Amino acid sequence: MIPVALKQRVHELLGPRGYLHRPEDLSLYAYDGGVDQHAPDLVAFPRSTEQVAALVKLAHEFAVPLVGRGAGTGLSGGAIPREGGLMIAFARMNRILEIDLENERAVLQPGVVNLDITLAVEKQRLLLCARSLQPAGLHYRRERRRNAGGPHTLAYGVTTNHVLALELVLPDGTVVETGGKETDLPGYDLTGLLTGSEGHHGAGHQDHCSPHAQA
Repeated sequence: MIPVALKQRVHELLGPRGYLHRPEDLSLYAYDGGVDQHAPDLVAFPRSTEQVAALVKLAHEFAVPLVGRGAGTGLSGGAIPREGGLMIAFARMNRILEIDLENERAVLQPGVVNLDITLAVEKQRLLLCARSLQPAGLHYRRERRRNAGGPHTLAYGVTTNHVLALELVLPDGTVVETGGKETDLPGYDLTGLLTGSEGHHGAGHQDHCSPHAQA
């Protein structure tokens, strides 16, 4: 059950079209591509890093369960809010923020789907190598959260080999950045640690990835 005060704060933050609360709407977010089901109590649709951080802080303040959701194509139940609570849906954070063709770099929001980034670079004979066999409409965020792979990985490696940097929100709402556009940075590989961590350490909302030339 979502406290009334929390719902009001979300309304003030995102506006009337920035969240869902009616049971008939919430039922659409009760499942992913697997078999388990459980509806959230509130679904929020942020559009910026600041809004994501504010939502995480609200969940922390009101001690409400929190789960993130991409396209809902997962098969392992990672987007199922098993205890209800607040769901952050990243569908409206769907912009490709930067493409640097010369250095083979791209900066993505978490709602960018694989097909979008593929189409954006394919004319230059580039591809995002670590694509899984899931539908083209899945979010790149899901690939990164699960360190996904697919047929390309035999030649190019899995997702972690192509994620260079992350911007994410920690459970208390703090925004942190890891990695950078350069490869093999000194120090601990926090980007590699977070790639494939299933969102346990934070909600990622900006990925710096590396499309590669097609072999």
